[in-house]
Amino acid sequence: MSELKIGVALGSGAAKGWAHIGVLRGLARIGILPTHVAGCSIGAFVGAAYAAGKLDELEQWVRGFSSWDVMGLLDLTWRRGGLVSGEKVFQAASKAMGIGEITELEKPFLAVATDLYTGQEVWLAEGSLSDIVRASCSIPGLMEPKRIGNRWLVDGAVVNPVPVSACRALGADLVLAVDLHGDGRHPSSEPVRLTRVAHTPEEAPAKESGFMDLLATGKELVNGLADRFTSTTIQQPNMLAVMHQSMEILEQRHKRARLMGDPPDALILPRVGEINTMEFQRAGEAIAAGEAAVLRVRHQIEAELDRLSRQV
Repeated sequence: MSELKIGVALGSGAAKGWAHIGVLRGLARIGILPTHVAGCSIGAFVGAAYAAGKLDELEQWVRGFSSWDVMGLLDLTWRRGGLVSGEKVFQAASKAMGIGEITELEKPFLAVATDLYTGQEVWLAEGSLSDIVRASCSIPGLMEPKRIGNRWLVDGAVVNPVPVSACRALGADLVLAVDLHGDGRHPSSEPVRLTRVAHTPEEAPAKESGFMDLLATGKELVNGLADRFTSTTIQQPNMLAVMHQSMEILEQRHKRARLMGDPPDALILPRVGEINTMEFQRAGEAIAAGEAAVLRVRHQIEAELDRLSRQV
């Protein structure tokens, strides 16, 4: 009987992504050690560390973040295709974890990116691990695209936010997917009927639609930078907030279609909806949420493992 290959598909979610560390910790606690890893965006970042056997180093590094440390890792640029260059943070990560080439990894690993000009989904499985992760994490408008070969690559979340299909392609028999936007705090798919427009804060209804709430409080990048990434004040969204939140809405609708067409064997949903895009200093909360999410679906995971182990 061959050994069951267990894969994890780690989804996008910026600062919410430290929950992936907790998910991997939670799986280890119940005796499950994934053998194959596919990641998108922050999922590629954490997945690469896990595949390299450097999860302890990553956790130690991110648990020490303050809001000022996060700001210090943002190399702002106004001359290229994004607000942040991204080189500084990935150099720091490589130094902290000692990650080099993808051939050095202990487990099969694949990162998902998007070709900016063709819209194709690109699976990255060879070359510099730092470059691969950097490409997968390049949020459009925030981080400048990464050139690999003759392609300009951006965030894989544009085409495949939770890369179940990529994980199966790696050879996994069972796929556990982690959706960082699945705890009920992302935009609703239901249309909202508007009966009037509120022109002032005093006139605003007590409950706005999920879409409008997220526009006001979700990914306010520039305001977050000014307020050290901790502001939750409801205010008119700026240009980057509108662009980034609108992209996330499209991603979530696309994600639902992808997961319906290729569902994972178990879906893990960390409750990290209150962690905003740039709040990377909240690693402790995110990691705890990831561990708790595993325990909530432990029975389902174990049932799927038992079912498949009898078939392999």
